[in-house]
Amino acid sequence: MKPPTGETPAPCRRFLVTLYIASAVLTVCPLGCGLSGPPPAEYIIGTAPSPASVTTPLTGRPIIEVKPVQLADYLDTRDLLVRSGNQVVASRSGRWGERLSVGMTRALAASLAARLRGVDVTTAAPVEHPTRQVLVDVTTFEASANQEVVLVARWAIIDGPGRSTLLSEQTALTEPVSSMDDSAVVTAMSRAVEDLANAIATGIERSSRPA
Repeated sequence: MKPPTGETPAPCRRFLVTLYIASAVLTVCPLGCGLSGPPPAEYIIGTAPSPASVTTPLTGRPIIEVKPVQLADYLDTRDLLVRSGNQVVASRSGRWGERLSVGMTRALAASLAARLRGVDVTTAAPVEHPTRQVLVDVTTFEASANQEVVLVARWAIIDGPGRSTLLSEQTALTEPVSSMDDSAVVTAMSRAVEDLANAIATGIERSSRPA
């Protein structure tokens, strides 16, 4: 039996009601109610470079190549992690702007370049054989719920031409964290990288002295 003229069939009415409800939901939550709030802030590890217009000649300088930092798999992420016992929790409000291994390699190289005058520190494979290579293997690098950052790394200085190990050490560092706010955690982790760079720079200088 056909519906009276001008009356919308029942299936069409149900479709229009569903469409109206969906439109109302999208109007109230245009990006989805589950995605409320600002996006996470992105952080870069290391000290911000000082703005300066300087051209430094690199030709003829000894070359120190910093190899990519090796990290435990659970650390090599863009998540900003806090550890509590055997559990690691990713921050919802902040994250790294790059994978932690990439950022740490860059930050270490920058710190070494600032400490070692008269050498060329690079993370790219140089055309010429490097004078020294720096290898770093990080086993622990995270903030903990008791408001401190722990960094444990094994590192080695390799004689570039001979490929022999000149020095191999392990460095364990702790840095206090003023609060568990993301920016405070990043600041403490950056200080830890600076301290590691200082230990490696001292090792490079020791390995370069005549026996």
